[in-house]
Amino acid sequence: MAWEVLPTDPAAEARLVEAFGFGVPLARTLVARGLTDPRDIDAFLSPSLERDWLSPELMPGMPECAERVAAAVRAGERILIFGDFDVDGMTATSLLALGLARLGAHVTPFIPHRFDEGYGMGEAALARARELAHPELIITVDTGIASGSEVAKLLAAGVDVVVTDHHEPGEDVPSGVPLADPKLASGPGCHDLAGAGVALKLLQAVGARLGEGELWREYVDLAALGTVSDLMPLLGENRALVAAGVARIHAHPRPSIAALCAASNHDVHEIESEDLPFYVVPRLNAPGRMSSADLSLELLLEEDPARARLLAAQIETINDERKRAEGVLADEALELAKRVFEPGDRSVVVGGEGWHEGVKGVCATRLVAKFGVPVVLFSVQGDIARGSGRSVGSVDLYHAVEAVSDVVLQFGGHEGAVGVTLETARLDEFAERLDAELQKLPAQEFVSFEPVDAFVGPRDLSLASIGELDRLRPFGKANPVPVFIAEDVWLEDRQSVGRDGSHLRCWVSDGVQSIPAIRFRDPEIERTLAFDGLADVIYHPVVETWQGRTRAKMMVEDVFFPPSEAE
Repeated sequence: MAWEVLPTDPAAEARLVEAFGFGVPLARTLVARGLTDPRDIDAFLSPSLERDWLSPELMPGMPECAERVAAAVRAGERILIFGDFDVDGMTATSLLALGLARLGAHVTPFIPHRFDEGYGMGEAALARARELAHPELIITVDTGIASGSEVAKLLAAGVDVVVTDHHEPGEDVPSGVPLADPKLASGPGCHDLAGAGVALKLLQAVGARLGEGELWREYVDLAALGTVSDLMPLLGENRALVAAGVARIHAHPRPSIAALCAASNHDVHEIESEDLPFYVVPRLNAPGRMSSADLSLELLLEEDPARARLLAAQIETINDERKRAEGVLADEALELAKRVFEPGDRSVVVGGEGWHEGVKGVCATRLVAKFGVPVVLFSVQGDIARGSGRSVGSVDLYHAVEAVSDVVLQFGGHEGAVGVTLETARLDEFAERLDAELQKLPAQEFVSFEPVDAFVGPRDLSLASIGELDRLRPFGKANPVPVFIAEDVWLEDRQSVGRDGSHLRCWVSDGVQSIPAIRFRDPEIERTLAFDGLADVIYHPVVETWQGRTRAKMMVEDVFFPPSEAE
């Protein structure tokens, strides 16, 4: 990983300090992120559903979808909501099920089983869904845009379908049914809505037709959770949605979210958007990774706090099992990777008999961080090997796999992540062909660049200027927690701390002000402790309260020594 300092504009920064009275950290961050116009800044710092959330009627196909669903509710038809087993799919399913039930619908939520039925509207999943609910109408959420043949079979069997999705359309887009997908829209609006965001718009449009035009606002928390979990950019509509969703979590905690926060030892009234992917999302994903997402869906639908706590406790047990399974697989995969990886290789491809299907992707991500190249991990079962791959930098892994697709039986995904199925006997051939394809790419594509917002030294930090950065919330993709670089500073009073002594604690000084700092898991702790001179420190600032004392603190991400000192 490499750091890249975003462009600076001192004149623009000075204008913001003068016009708004901003502190240096906020002014420099806004300019670095392209916000210099006062009107744009006002809008960005005050996200608003009333201003930023567009009418669902503007999304092509949404009015037709809403009309069909509203008609089904009025007629008392049996409705089945067909979702996906990730958190976006589960939140989309649950918010639409809860909302339509409030509108008087006869509704059944449904999530396919990852291992038995696979992703999307497969034959086995649809058979179970129809047996479960005997639906007259199926509404898809977070899926369906590439299920034209499956939708045609449902129509032929007398089952109506409404499709809502947010994925890129492929060659098999359903026809002859109401369909809404922001990726199909060319006009105004957020084309990066998550599946839960699209489902929320459907609920809003249906509610308006049934005399409950404001009902949808009660489910912005679930839509926000789905949006954050699917790594949607927090700009425009998404920014307003997540800001409103987090505010609702604080003010009116949903039993499911409150129980999951409690299980992770977090106060639901204080959890922020950047916390959700670390403490709530993995727990909701755990049951689906280990067996079935049914338990997580049941929790999201639960409105009794006591029952929600019981379900969350069960999920916590499964999450612990998931962690153990990840640890075992990651260790085995790392040992195999060390044996086969050589300097100059552009990929790691390894497989193991019976490796757990649900945690391969997470473990592949760990190995990417270790080796700095794309990684594909295969679970081998007899003659068939199923793999999950993760990319690095700007490498388009999907395109690379596509170039060697004659070796595989099936593959899918996108530039950053792929799923691959092939014959076990061709695993080595796939590894060699994939690496040869990746060797054609320039080296810079394999470098992951992380942005640094601005040059901000200790003298620019105060409780007020750090607290002011909270105005940039909600944080997430396209609007990360601000990261700064302090140049030519001293690391004073250095100590190794922690059970194994791997953490660095020190004070960072620019000669004017000293700020306490800590770096967790310093990979070069011994050299850092021995270093004596000026360094550059990359960090994000926080306000810390400990034993009744509140002070500024630096959370150090990286330390760079002068070349002469590094040798």
